[in-house]
Amino acid sequence: MSGRRAAGRRRPRPVGSILSAALLVVLLAGTGLFALLREDPFTYGGRYVTEPAAVLAAADRVFADHVAARQGVSSADSRCWFQLDDAAGSEVRPDLLCGPALFVDGQDDASWLRFPLTGTPAGGDVRLSVAALPADPAPEPLTDRELLRRPDRTEPPRGTGGLTAPAVPQAEPGHTVVGPFPDVSWRKPAGAARLSGPAAAVTVTGLARPDRVGTGDAARRPADGEEFLAVRYVVEQGEGRSPAAPTLTYQVGGREPVAVPPALTAPGTTVEALLSVPTGTTVADLVVSDAGVEQRLSLLTGAPGPGNLQVLARTSREADVDAVRELTATLSAPGRVSASLPVTIAVRGGRLEWFVREARPADPSRALLLLDVTMALPESPPGAVPTGLLSLRLPDGTTLRAQDLDDSPTRVITAFDVPADLTGATVVVAGSATSPDGATVDLGTGRATVPVTVPAG
Repeated sequence: MSGRRAAGRRRPRPVGSILSAALLVVLLAGTGLFALLREDPFTYGGRYVTEPAAVLAAADRVFADHVAARQGVSSADSRCWFQLDDAAGSEVRPDLLCGPALFVDGQDDASWLRFPLTGTPAGGDVRLSVAALPADPAPEPLTDRELLRRPDRTEPPRGTGGLTAPAVPQAEPGHTVVGPFPDVSWRKPAGAARLSGPAAAVTVTGLARPDRVGTGDAARRPADGEEFLAVRYVVEQGEGRSPAAPTLTYQVGGREPVAVPPALTAPGTTVEALLSVPTGTTVADLVVSDAGVEQRLSLLTGAPGPGNLQVLARTSREADVDAVRELTATLSAPGRVSASLPVTIAVRGGRLEWFVREARPADPSRALLLLDVTMALPESPPGAVPTGLLSLRLPDGTTLRAQDLDDSPTRVITAFDVPADLTGATVVVAGSATSPDGATVDLGTGRATVPVTVPAG
């Protein structure tokens, strides 16, 4: 039949149209125009960023871990965002902005951190990775909110998102740390706070009981049931009797001693230390072990321990004396004729000491007063005075006999065992005495007195 298609015959397909569509896809891909079909493309250095959502997911984890490590706080809406160079463009800056987050001592108007990005080629695109740490640990304000973008189009929270800065973290019980502590207000010890030993001298110059120390991430407050003690002290040269460095420790009640690092025990070192101790602690000491001598200074008051060598804590030990006295003496010696001659007694200087060769005072509360006492005959050089002629009268009336601390028969080291806090006494020259070489000096009724003073301190 005319005008009708024969039964069973099919209409030819438009092959040209199908080929054209396939060619278009190839052209789109080949010319890069296919990228226009991507959702919210981001570029870095002019290249498309591969998997931007994955980049931000990794950054979100890094950011969350960083906040937790610093004991900061973030909200459920805190995230990381790309920063655009231009709000209407796609080029991103070389760092992400992550926030909001607040840290100890943080401010509400600064709650964003910058995390640097690193780009590596990925074919014709670029793959981005985020740094493990922010460029600056100090948060900054969010100034260009309109430049922040995420593929999921999430907008950043306004302000801090309801966050408040976290409280200062508590230190562990028994926490000990070395300063400096610029935020601590120091008070001077009320009394003497010094000790000296064979190698080192230590002086407490400041004490404090701060409620907290440090700022920001470094800030700490005491644990429950504890309080902070802070001490500042200076290590100086001691008596010069030992080349070995001392050992310093902190001892608090029945707790184990805490050693001071050896690098902090050298002369010329100023140390600031903080200790966390049980609330109400009554005994806490800085203990100095020095060539077999152990001494203490209180971490509560700076006061020296009762067993300290008290004379070595003094800063004034030189005796103020320079006097000459004239007497008449009868001198005799085995095999010689006795003679009565004028003698000149001189007392020229002295010093309070603890260590004198192998000799020591009777106990830590006393000292050895060494005096330079000589006697001269006419037209003869001065020589030693037999110690039997010498005594020392204290202000309370106590009379002390002189000691000779030199075993040599030709030399004399004149010393008196006196209270360590001695500030004044009187040397008395009188009587009769025989020197180690057998000569006898008899002053008869003659008597001389010489005042000796030692400045307090």
